[in-house]
Amino acid sequence: MEELIGFVASNQKASKILAVLDSKGPLDSATIAKTARIVGADKSIEELVEKKLLALSGGKYALTELGKQVSHKLRGVR
Repeated sequence: MEELIGFVASNQKASKILAVLDSKGPLDSATIAKTARIVGADKSIEELVEKKLLALSGGKYALTELGKQVSHKLRGVR
């Protein structure tokens, strides 16, 4: 998990995406991009899905349990 925390901490887009989903709940990619104010969020979202931090269900992305743990650890760090 430390590797994932390092990845997200060093990736501003990933960090914003996790924060938005942690506070707002499941959202589609366009809403994530708009809410987090990120251009080209789709690539970052796919990276987070590959790392098992996000899951797609019913057209919306949500934090996995691992994603929630990483997000909460990062908030504790800041």
